[in-house]
Amino acid sequence: MRPTLPWMGIAGPRWLRGQAGQWLALQGERSRLKGIYTLISKLGKGTDCKIGNLGSFRFNRGVYVYTGSGRGVASASIEGRIERHLGRRKRKFWHIDYLLSLRTCSVSASVYSETTRDVECRVNRRIQELTCGVFPVNGFGSSDCSCIGHLVYLPSHGSNRALCSVMKAYRKLRFNPQASRFN
Repeated sequence: MRPTLPWMGIAGPRWLRGQAGQWLALQGERSRLKGIYTLISKLGKGTDCKIGNLGSFRFNRGVYVYTGSGRGVASASIEGRIERHLGRRKRKFWHIDYLLSLRTCSVSASVYSETTRDVECRVNRRIQELTCGVFPVNGFGSSDCSCIGHLVYLPSHGSNRALCSVMKAYRKLRFNPQASRFN
């Protein structure tokens, strides 16, 4: 049985329990989950950041959501991707790595759903539509699709409201989202 996360009454797997860096990755559970995920991050102050080959951009203080997929095994699974994104020491490979490496940026929550379908673009669009969010950087996280970007800036949302909106977007697309909160 999965533990209930008291902050929202949402069931979550054991590997997402607790603070980032204190994950309880259990033998046999790790690298099984395949599907989509969304990170909810908070940037404590506005700053400029170079995003790989995309260039340098100004990121305003506030909440950002990033949607990706983890449809492989081990590091390419949902668990592997989220664990990597939460780590501070990593080679910058994906666009999100550059933003998350900023000292004032922290991941406050994650939402995921198991699926074999390629739906991260649909989920990303639904989140943007529901929140009236802004795509701050064209091409961010979307080098393999035709989306404007997979990073959405939510200037009028706090972390809790963003989490509720992301959960709602997943449910509207008939997914059964699971969530975990960090920090």
